[in-house]
Amino acid sequence: MRFLITSVAKKKEAKKLSKKLVKKGFAACVSSFSAKSIYLWQEKLCDEKEQILLIKTDVKFKKVAKFIRKHHSYKTPEILALKPKDVFKKYENWIKKSTKKGKK
Repeated sequence: MRFLITSVAKKKEAKKLSKKLVKKGFAACVSSFSAKSIYLWQEKLCDEKEQILLIKTDVKFKKVAKFIRKHHSYKTPEILALKPKDVFKKYENWIKKSTKKGKK
């Protein structure tokens, strides 16, 4: 089990990508929240609102990352994985069951 994190520009895109990830079995659940991001892009300081997606999955990173890149509006999307050390077993089992379709 792992958490993937990505960010998108708009709430509409966050909702659309989240639904696709869950429907295709690449995520059991996707939580989104608003954030203020300050970053350097092509030597320009950017100060933007973004939506952060916290993707709960048991599908291999490369497979989910490929799907995110295909459906993402950014040329270089943030896609990173965190693997929890400890997880409540019933929750982990739910994640595994919910993402079976995405592992095929």
